[in-house]
Amino acid sequence: MLNMPLDHHLDLLEERLNILAAALIDDSPEIFQSTSASLQLLAVELVQILDANGRGELGGAVRAHRIRSLAGGLAAVRENLLRRSAFVDRALELIVPASQQKSTYAGSRTYGGPARRSGAFKVLAA
Repeated sequence: MLNMPLDHHLDLLEERLNILAAALIDDSPEIFQSTSASLQLLAVELVQILDANGRGELGGAVRAHRIRSLAGGLAAVRENLLRRSAFVDRALELIVPASQQKSTYAGSRTYGGPARRSGAFKVLAA
């Protein structure tokens, strides 16, 4: 795959990104997982192709624009995935409220309360 033209590789990346965005909208985790794995492999291959050909020589502003739009699309999919994760966390709090800890120090007393014995000095010797 490293010897394929850069434009064809960018076409494959754009296709996988569109499938990934559609899988996130359609809520199909199997397609999302397989497509994200293939998208990751294609992204690694793109970096290898660009390293082999020289990153400075993309062949014009059109390819650079396509790569920037791919990066923007990946950022949008990532943000949507984070939103989905927050939505699932909130729904889980509603369904199973006892699983969430109330605060960081749930069993502690309020500030200024009576001091507790640590147990280190049970006997005072003079």
